[in-house]
Amino acid sequence: MKKPGDRVKQTIYSLKKRFDDGNIIQMQTEEGYLYNATCTFNPPATDAEIAHFEQETEFILPKDYKEFLKITNGCSLFDDVEYGGEIDLYSLEEILKRNQGYDEYEGCYDIAYIYQDNIVIHSTCISQNEGNYLFWKGHIDQFDEARPLESNFELWVDRFVVCQGAKFWWWPIYTSANEDKLKGKGL
Repeated sequence: MKKPGDRVKQTIYSLKKRFDDGNIIQMQTEEGYLYNATCTFNPPATDAEIAHFEQETEFILPKDYKEFLKITNGCSLFDDVEYGGEIDLYSLEEILKRNQGYDEYEGCYDIAYIYQDNIVIHSTCISQNEGNYLFWKGHIDQFDEARPLESNFELWVDRFVVCQGAKFWWWPIYTSANEDKLKGKGL
């Protein structure tokens, strides 16, 4: 039986292996766009740093997310070598910085920024033993506007890596009938 965090360990270790020693890998995104990408991984967080963060913030960190932090305390994924990127999974320090000054919505905090979307952990879901505690919202939206991803962190990060950084949570809204119209509106 798998333990919480086993999938995140396998996913992140495999991704790190692909990008060892500054490797650059050609990626393909939607509509056939190709680019050369790299990933940058921060040093891991210690158990003491994670415990201190939880005490200081009173945020509840789920077990699978703690395992991620023990591998890399934040990272930048699938950055275009030529143009940069906007896929940042925050370090503990960045979570503190990014979540200061919010009109807090009970137990929610941003853990990532992905091309104008934020990935949000909802602590109340964790404290109520709900497995689907991950949400997403536009980066200027309030927490009460966040929409469920129907996922925990390790399922989300596994899918995100398999999709090579594509915002797969947007895919259901695009159909062959409305894709051009939605993209014209910037969605």
